[in-house]
Amino acid sequence: MLHCLQIKSLSGWFVILMILVLVAPSSVLSQEMTALEVMTRVDNFDDGETSSSEMTMILIDRRGNQRVRQMKGFRKDYGKDTKSMNFFLSPADVRNVAFLSYDWDDEDKEDDSWLYLPAIGKPKRISAGNQKDSFMGSDFTYADMNDLEIKEWDYKFLKQSEMVDGMDCWVIEGVPKKEKRKKVINETGYLKVVSWIRKDNFFVVKGKMYVKKGKKIKYFTATDLEQIQGIWTAKKLTMITTKRKRKEHSTVLLFDKVVYNKGVEDEMFTVQRMERGL
Repeated sequence: MLHCLQIKSLSGWFVILMILVLVAPSSVLSQEMTALEVMTRVDNFDDGETSSSEMTMILIDRRGNQRVRQMKGFRKDYGKDTKSMNFFLSPADVRNVAFLSYDWDDEDKEDDSWLYLPAIGKPKRISAGNQKDSFMGSDFTYADMNDLEIKEWDYKFLKQSEMVDGMDCWVIEGVPKKEKRKKVINETGYLKVVSWIRKDNFFVVKGKMYVKKGKKIKYFTATDLEQIQGIWTAKKLTMITTKRKRKEHSTVLLFDKVVYNKGVEDEMFTVQRMERGL
């Protein structure tokens, strides 16, 4: 979800996870824009018509033990809708696992997601109630991989200015709207989200998510930012899950060979392609 984070990134999270945003001057906007207007600018990012990337997912337990997974992700825009596909390449226990997501712009239309596990032999649809579950043992959820529906959240400034890695940021808090609270929490698992957004490019560089289940807090960071083909891209995403101020688990996502606006066939984003593999 990642734009409360904004976990748009990569592939879904290529939209959850890449956090790509529109560059714009903000010295004047910082005093004129409302919190909702800032979040709307974050939501209306320019991430190209298509994208592809090689990814490394590192899972780290509380003792520091690591598991490393290699992936490849694809994303394509269809107007305001987005489709994404992620394939696990290694190690052997996750090879050929695939995740397909359709992120619909229509807030009244439920996003569609499927997970394909070779051992089961057929794609499994991820229901709305399961979107808040962990994605493949990581600290990112299925919901983090798609956009949040900003119209379902109320936003306010906590701080008009705070420095993060030498860059001036807004600090904005988002809470589910009263009339949408039950639905939003059921789908995302989050009671509240705080985002640190760079003023120079509307890029979410930090996030703090308050999780209902287990009363946990998750901390998100987007680092190693650079412009690739003119598009701001985070080469490293980190999500840390804590409980009672103690780290329980963390996930690092590293992105390599990121390419934008190079043809990706529609056939890539089908359930049948999940079964065939990369």
